[in-house]
Amino acid sequence: MSQITDTGHVQSILGQTEMVHVNQEILHRVTGLIQWGVGVLNTLICLRYLLKLMGANPSNPIAQFVYSTTQPVLTAFEDLIATVEFGGTILEFHALIAIALYGMLGWMTVQVLRIMFAEIKS
Repeated sequence: MSQITDTGHVQSILGQTEMVHVNQEILHRVTGLIQWGVGVLNTLICLRYLLKLMGANPSNPIAQFVYSTTQPVLTAFEDLIATVEFGGTILEFHALIAIALYGMLGWMTVQVLRIMFAEIKS
């Protein structure tokens, strides 16, 4: 059993102290995976926005895939701003807000991981 001290060292119950080491390659891969996931999510939301803007046929398989994939992540934003409809065109401003918010959350998550686990070079 061990506990982390204020100095960033791991101290076992028996009193030995060793440095916590996070493999920088793993940190790089995890942050890259987070960035990739947020990028894919934002791309799908952007595609949804464009399909709705252009009045795409909702029975098209590609449109159905995009709409069904992005619906769960946009549910929280739907009542934030009214959706504007005219002539078959739908403006989902809440999708643009979701893109910005998910992008910022992804960026902040990566920055926190880098601050917490990046090696300090001296």
